[in-house]
Amino acid sequence: MSASSIHFPRAAAWPLRSDFKTSLICWGGFILLLSCYCVVYQAVVDNVPANFTASFIYVFKNWGVWLVSTPVIFATLRKYSTKWHDRAVEFVALVAVVVSLSAAVPVTIDLLTHARDASTSLMIFLPRYVAVVGVVYLVWHVFLRERRAETATANVSPPPAIEPAAPAAEPPATLLVSKGGDQCLIQINRIECVSAAGNYVEIVERGHRYLLRATLKQVEDLLPATDFIRIHRCHLVRRDEIERIKSQPSGNGTVQLRGGQLLPMSKKHKQALQRYRPAE
Repeated sequence: MSASSIHFPRAAAWPLRSDFKTSLICWGGFILLLSCYCVVYQAVVDNVPANFTASFIYVFKNWGVWLVSTPVIFATLRKYSTKWHDRAVEFVALVAVVVSLSAAVPVTIDLLTHARDASTSLMIFLPRYVAVVGVVYLVWHVFLRERRAETATANVSPPPAIEPAAPAAEPPATLLVSKGGDQCLIQINRIECVSAAGNYVEIVERGHRYLLRATLKQVEDLLPATDFIRIHRCHLVRRDEIERIKSQPSGNGTVQLRGGQLLPMSKKHKQALQRYRPAE
C-alpha cells in the first residue's frame, strides 16, 4: 500500500450510526425551530393564518440536504484530520464537491417548481452552504474530534485488538494491524510514527500506512519508551526518524521525519525533546 492511498475499514471510515445520529439531532432541531419561527412570523408580522406544514416544507427544502451532507463532512474531517500538511488540496476539493452537490438540491427544486432561475437560486444557497461547512467543522472539532481521537477505551473488539501483556513478558516485536480488508503483522522496529485517527490509530511503517483499533495511549504503552517520543497529543514518532524540528513563536512547531512526513508539535510535548540536549 502506498503512502498516498489509504484503505480504511468500513467501521472507521463511515461510522453511520454515530454520524447520522448527531446530524439528525442537530439539523432536526434546527429545522423544527426555524419552522416554528416561520409560523410566528406569519401570525405576527404578515398577519396571515399560520401554516406549520407549509413552513416545515419550505425550511426542509432549504436545509434538509444537510441531514446527509453533514455525516459526509464528518467522515472527511476524520479521514484527513492527521494529514492536513500532505493532503490539504484533496481535502478542500472533496469539501467543495460536497457543498456543490448540496447546493444543487435546492437549486434543482427551485427550477422544477419555477420558484427562481438557477443563477438566482445558486447565489442564495451557495454562500449559506459555505458558511454551514464552517459551523459543521466547529461542531466536529469541539464535540466529536476530542472524544473520538482521545477517549476510545476498552470497548475495542477483535480483530485486531491489543491484549495486555503479562507482567514479566518481553515487549512484543510485532503488531497485528489492518491493511485494507486484510490483516498483517508489522515489525515494531520498523514503525516511523503513530497517529490518532478516530477510534483507530494510523501506523506508518516504511512508507506504508496501516490501522489498528486502539487508543494512542494503548499503543504507546506497547512501544519501547526509549525509541518513541510523544510530540503531540495525537502523534507519536520514533526518535531516530526525526530529521528536523521547526519551532514557532507560540512555542508550537512541526517535526519533519526522514520519510518526508510533516507532523504538528505542541509546546507541551516539545519540552520532552529538551532532555536530548547536552547539559551545559
